[in-house]
Amino acid sequence: MKTFKLLNSLAKKRKGKVYLVGGYLRDLILKRGNKDLDFVLAGRLTDFVKEFAEKINGTFFLLNDRYQTNRVIDKKNGLTYDFTRIRGRSIEKDLRKRDFTINALALDLERPILSKVIDPCKGREDIRKRTIRMVSEEAFTDDPLRLLRSIRFRALLNFKIEGKTRKLILQKATLLKKVSGERIREELFGILALKESHQFIRELDELKLLTQIIPEIEALRKTDQEGFHHLDVWKHSLETLEHTEKILEDLKRLFPKFYRKIDKHLKEEVADKQPRITLLKLATLFHDLGKPQTQSITPEGRMRFIGHEEKGVEMAEEIGERLRLSRKAIETVKREILHHMRPGNLSEVPKVTNRAIFRFFRDCKEEGIETLILSYGDRLAACGPLATPRMIKRHKEVVEEMLGDYYEKKSIVKPKRLINGNEIMKRFKLSPGPKIGKILEALSEAQAEGKVKTKKEAFKFVQELLTS
Repeated sequence: MKTFKLLNSLAKKRKGKVYLVGGYLRDLILKRGNKDLDFVLAGRLTDFVKEFAEKINGTFFLLNDRYQTNRVIDKKNGLTYDFTRIRGRSIEKDLRKRDFTINALALDLERPILSKVIDPCKGREDIRKRTIRMVSEEAFTDDPLRLLRSIRFRALLNFKIEGKTRKLILQKATLLKKVSGERIREELFGILALKESHQFIRELDELKLLTQIIPEIEALRKTDQEGFHHLDVWKHSLETLEHTEKILEDLKRLFPKFYRKIDKHLKEEVADKQPRITLLKLATLFHDLGKPQTQSITPEGRMRFIGHEEKGVEMAEEIGERLRLSRKAIETVKREILHHMRPGNLSEVPKVTNRAIFRFFRDCKEEGIETLILSYGDRLAACGPLATPRMIKRHKEVVEEMLGDYYEKKSIVKPKRLINGNEIMKRFKLSPGPKIGKILEALSEAQAEGKVKTKKEAFKFVQELLTS
């Protein structure tokens, strides 16, 4: 590989040594694709990396000052190169400070032959056995984020976690509290990005890791629900994630007319480099956060959770800030939580009106599609004695109807304006302000209902609105 020859020549020029290490080698042995390459250098680091970046026309920047990590992005080939200074006096000592044996591999770029891989921790044997094993008992103390990474690697590679490593994860779980929100967020998103993330979220929970990140889960675990449910709130949340992922995998059968458009929508990157689908899964886990604080019993003995959506939104914001989510990501998740009950409520009426459809998509903004999917997953996970097959069937019908409205009836979902704010201000001698926005909103709703169809009718509607 030309790049390896270049790196070796740059290292020799500085009387240093450079090694390819970690995940790229692991994946090479597994015959998996990987566009992230990690290197360690015995020698001066920053000048070396800057010269390499210049040679390949890449972009250089300091990734982590504490760990002296430099990164080079090769946009042309879609590759990322990370460089760190060697830890210890030899490459073997550096590898013994790493997380798992499957990542404690190195290749001397002076002789880049796969059969010559440096492997002091028997990582190749664990790759063959498909096993995740800690390099040492200090692995999790040195960097507690490795506790989460153990599950991400297990999920990504379909490996098993070795017994002693699993026991140590349980023992060291509380160390996660020391890790920054940004680093936890990236690992959590990495797990949620997987097709069957519910399996690994359950495993995070079993290993006592999830409650270190989201302690609010404990209250959900202790909260029982009424007759539409058969599980406590937390188990129901996990089931909702599982059902939501099944819906996502079965879009073509469930919604044959719109599945391509839905799939494209869910793959859009929203915030924090995450697509809509990942944020939907996070919202699914959080959708009933507010139930413990809003639980009440009516005089008739019925259990109620009035306002749990609003309370859940507050709590999701707190968790989002703790995980250092961007403002846009937090608002996306909050909207999905806030409105997830509405499709179910609409399924209880004989006919969904154009007005209700307009208001739902208006309030959900860009998150209407994923909110519909969340609501359906929520319904499928509610299998208590009061949840009948007819209710579930009706809920699916309403979701499908609203998807059809979104994709085929823009005159209802987002009517084209017949008149604009300037025309309203000029005709009725009004000043700019929030009032104009409210008038336009009311006019759009009237259009969606079919009450206003022409420009003349639009002015008449505004006139009546102002005089009423």
